[in-house]
Amino acid sequence: MLHITNGDSAVEILGKAGVQGDLLPWRDVLHEGPVDASLPLEKLSVLRAGFIAQAGWGDKDPVQRQFAERDAALRAAGGHDEVVLWFEHDLYDQLQLIQLLAWFHDNPHPRLTLICEPEYLGIMAPERAAGLFQARRKVGEQQLRAGLAAWKAFGSDDPSLLQGLDTKTLKFLPAALRRLMQEYPWMGVGLSRLEQEVVDALEFSALPFRDIFRAIQEREDPMYLADTVALWHLGRMEREGLLARDGEEWTLIQMHKARIEPRWIGGVRLDASSPWRWDPGSARVVALA
Repeated sequence: MLHITNGDSAVEILGKAGVQGDLLPWRDVLHEGPVDASLPLEKLSVLRAGFIAQAGWGDKDPVQRQFAERDAALRAAGGHDEVVLWFEHDLYDQLQLIQLLAWFHDNPHPRLTLICEPEYLGIMAPERAAGLFQARRKVGEQQLRAGLAAWKAFGSDDPSLLQGLDTKTLKFLPAALRRLMQEYPWMGVGLSRLEQEVVDALEFSALPFRDIFRAIQEREDPMYLADTVALWHLGRMEREGLLARDGEEWTLIQMHKARIEPRWIGGVRLDASSPWRWDPGSARVVALA
């Protein structure tokens, strides 16, 4: 039996829960950096390893080796009598889930099951994980097709493809994709949802990172991002002229960006010429005329 889940904390809980078989953490922050869904798994992993190294989250060669080992374990999934997907309801997990569903759509397994509840695996009691394992459900063809369509849309250069997808068989995916699209610059504001949360936290006083991160967490349900990625975004906002750092404290300099540092959301490169905006009125991503 092969168990695939989001990362090392979840793997630790599953081990304590006594589940039998191999445990495979996916370990990729897909909501940051480029994702080209047209690439085969191994080539996409090379692209992702390059981004992770560029972001300062790991050295390229070790990350690339880790991804290669992960991909090889997935390729060998057919040697297991069952593959169990363990994922959460947040954006980080839902993007990993659709990547795997797309892969299994093209590489079918006779017994593919899913555990996905509005709970966090990394902090779950092992007894709860054991109970969820007993209640796992087989992944159906509609879920595989929905995952494939969502993955192709996410990894394309047209974010409007994310809108109107038939995702009713993946109950947490619509909200996750809506949160993803809210990272496009907002009409009339020019900042993403995360950037606005940071600006709001710093509007009246300078704060250390821990307080900024706490303010972000209070406004995100489910959880949006980890502290390492949040700090990376603050560094980007500093380079864009929004923030300044003095020791441990961050200060808001101005409400509008002096420059735009290119950023990827799936297959879309956001830069100064990008036409895509989040329209909160229609709750859609639109292209400026």
